[in-house]
Amino acid sequence: MNGFDKLDLDLLRLIVEEPRAGVREYSRRLNIARNTAQARINKLENAGVVVTWRPQINLAPLGYGVMAFVHVHIAQNQVDETLTRLTAIPELIEANTVSGDGDLLCRFVSRDNAHFETVLRAVMKTEGVLRTRSEIVLNRHIWPRTIPIIEKMRSES
Repeated sequence: MNGFDKLDLDLLRLIVEEPRAGVREYSRRLNIARNTAQARINKLENAGVVVTWRPQINLAPLGYGVMAFVHVHIAQNQVDETLTRLTAIPELIEANTVSGDGDLLCRFVSRDNAHFETVLRAVMKTEGVLRTRSEIVLNRHIWPRTIPIIEKMRSES
């Protein structure tokens, strides 16, 4: 299982469920020494499993209630340069290179549909972008999650 045991997975679940609890609380709940908990957290961070301790933010209450996925087609051999240029658009909150339709799958937020049109025009004006295809999210039913995978790995070990 890639060098991770049940204790690592139990700790990871606690980190995901309660990232603010702290090492002392994790060690208490898992009935392990604080140093053991810290060493396991370091192991998870160094392996690239825990990549951030930042909270997941819902931008809708902050006035950005429209979310859209945009497939971006890029001129040949210009992905890196175009990605750098796209980061100048603050409404871009995620970008992934993909196979299939388009070269990038980007997630944008905007205040409303009119604002999204402005954002999309900025994307289209970006040097290296050939065309786009957009899908506006109507409702987010499942937020990004990892607990089901952690539980599956734990049951398989």
